[in-house]
Amino acid sequence: MVVLWTRDMNAARLVSALAITAYFVIGSRLEEGKLMDRFGEAYRRYRDRVPALVPRPWRVLSREEARRLLED
Repeated sequence: MVVLWTRDMNAARLVSALAITAYFVIGSRLEEGKLMDRFGEAYRRYRDRVPALVPRPWRVLSREEARRLLED
């Protein structure tokens, strides 16, 4: 996404960037729904702990947290 939005823009690249961004956002929402259906409460707890599209180094799962999620 950073590469996509930091390039020189013309009309075609802007439309492409908008379409690709919409695809990622909508696709991630649909995928989250599938994961909620499959993993339920464990995925909800994971999702509450880890960011969605923009990674943040200070919000990661420890090994212990990941192990607890897998046990449920």
